[in-house]
Amino acid sequence: MKPGGLRIETIRAKELESFFSDYVKQAASQQISPISQYRAISQSKNPYADDSDVGLLVAYSGELCVGYQGVLPGILRTPRGDHKVYWGTAAYVLPEFRKRMVAIQLIKKLVALKRDIVLTGFEKIVADVFKGLHFREVGPLEYITVRPDRLDFASFPFRRFYRLQKRWPALRKMSESALKLSRKYSYPVLRDAFHKSLSSRADKAIHGIKWRELNNVNPFCLNGSGASEKSPSFPREAAAINWMLDYPWIREGPPPTRPAYYFSESYNQFRNIVLDITDADGKSGGFVVLSLVVEKDESKLKVLDHHCIEENCATMFQLVCKQAARFKADVIELPLGFKEQAKLLPFASLVMKQEQRRYLCHPSSPDSPLAEAIGNLTLDLSDGDCAFT
Repeated sequence: MKPGGLRIETIRAKELESFFSDYVKQAASQQISPISQYRAISQSKNPYADDSDVGLLVAYSGELCVGYQGVLPGILRTPRGDHKVYWGTAAYVLPEFRKRMVAIQLIKKLVALKRDIVLTGFEKIVADVFKGLHFREVGPLEYITVRPDRLDFASFPFRRFYRLQKRWPALRKMSESALKLSRKYSYPVLRDAFHKSLSSRADKAIHGIKWRELNNVNPFCLNGSGASEKSPSFPREAAAINWMLDYPWIREGPPPTRPAYYFSESYNQFRNIVLDITDADGKSGGFVVLSLVVEKDESKLKVLDHHCIEENCATMFQLVCKQAARFKADVIELPLGFKEQAKLLPFASLVMKQEQRRYLCHPSSPDSPLAEAIGNLTLDLSDGDCAFT
């Protein structure tokens, strides 16, 4: 691209909703939208964003939007206090501009904001680009997945031997057909039996326990939960959790953004679930926030946030299991803290697996709060925009 042919506009987080409204007026001449309607509304209300904080970088060639880099202001908590960080979120460049260094220019603009930056949810090729621009590994996050489809032995042979399938197209087609049949006839029976057992165990474990489903998180539940003497982390206070609940980025139904937004903004089914444990006096003993996503006939239940006193941890886990059985979840994502409880699940050695999510960061300076915290960070499933999507 010729010098001066590309310009990058900086949109403040608090102005994202008005930016989207203005962008819609010229949408007929554009190929992509740099932010979805739901994200624009939500991110403009981010409780961690100050008036000066950036929320979006938009690359233009002339008047054509050719790419964008999302920015999500958040908080890093260390023993020294709370510090601002920028999470890199959804980034995209039009295919015909990918050889013109647009993505690189967006990343350089992001770094030029001189904020501590953290990224997650990226593909390997993207990670290589960021590492080439001096981003550093941090983490990884370790978490637990529970998948009933790992009990489907009928499909097991066809989920292996990938190299042979790649070499022999006929074998790949046969495997794809076998997997479809297994998914339709064998797996649902196994899944239903697994969740029936899960529900029965959960009902026995929480018998006599008072719990309820709420719309929001009570701020008093989190008092003292983010003590500064703990390991450095990216905290989510009640205000941030309730912001997510009140203004979700993903909703059910057809996507409203035109021209299309590259990343998901709607699923077949999407909902957040807040469960609260109470004692005899009605005082909260902890809560858990879950997300349920159904897309392409697969359902995922994920623990986004949880906080409880130690003696209620096992009960909290059983409440999660009850919801998984309620919705017949195909995938259950759990924080590593539930590992010991998960080991007691039916067929735990088969359905449970410990997995990892990579993180990259770019400290704003050698002595920034993020630079000092890198080796001791505590990561969570809800870090960055993962709780929203």
